[in-house]
Amino acid sequence: MHRETAHGEYAAGAHWVLALKIVGLTLLLVGLLSIDYVGMSVSMVPLQTPVQLVLVAFFDTLLLAYVVMHSRWRGWKEWGVVFCVFYGFVYLLTAMESVYLGSIFTMTMASEILANGAIVSGVFSAALVRVLGNREGIDETRGQRLVMPRREWTWKLVGAAAVYLIVFIVFGLAVYRPIAQALDPLALAAEQSTTASSAVLVFPVELLRGALWALLAAPAIVALRFGWRKTALVTSFLLAVPLSGALMLGNSMTFGLQVAHFAEIFVENLVFGSLVVWILHLRSRVPSTGV
Repeated sequence: MHRETAHGEYAAGAHWVLALKIVGLTLLLVGLLSIDYVGMSVSMVPLQTPVQLVLVAFFDTLLLAYVVMHSRWRGWKEWGVVFCVFYGFVYLLTAMESVYLGSIFTMTMASEILANGAIVSGVFSAALVRVLGNREGIDETRGQRLVMPRREWTWKLVGAAAVYLIVFIVFGLAVYRPIAQALDPLALAAEQSTTASSAVLVFPVELLRGALWALLAAPAIVALRFGWRKTALVTSFLLAVPLSGALMLGNSMTFGLQVAHFAEIFVENLVFGSLVVWILHLRSRVPSTGV
């Protein structure tokens, strides 16, 4: 009885310690996102969207902490997984859209996002790994995922790019446009008019983004200590949560367009995340185990 009581108290204490670590990491991320490192000033984000900032920081921290705590890697490799997800998904892939959204999303804005994002992602990833990282060593017994010749990598990345373009078009037409039309038709018309001149660049840029989505997701897929189905689920949320949340921190769009883009990107990337894992796992030489 005493042993069971002591075990229960230890477990409860561990949960409280973990909760405090999550809160501390969330506050760190809020602080990191509140600074414009390029302009060396306080960002407008905490002043304009303070509630959204805290919520986005909390859910990003929760999700990335889950990945770190269930990674088979440690040290720099584990840092690399978190950095690829956070910097790659939120900042790099967002900045790429400046190629065809130049009239409303300039190259200067994109370069500032990339620079600020590198600092935020680098520091936060290091803090996550330091506070919650794997201390037990690397599990090499199941570390052979996605070991493929270059030719197989090539056709899988091309396949992921093609699938992403289809998903991008379908959810743009089925989710974004109806919601934006219902919430803010004038802003939607203005946005379409502004971006019409560069529409020819949309498809090649989105094809490249699809391949990069898969490439950046690969380290997390390899590192996660789950079977393929649960890995697909976690990867789906990794693709969907950080990027869709970041949209709610911007002030360049009307509220109606923000909501429409949030819904589109969240559902679109949730679906694409599972498809990416399936594509990369297709004809895998290593048998799947676990759930």
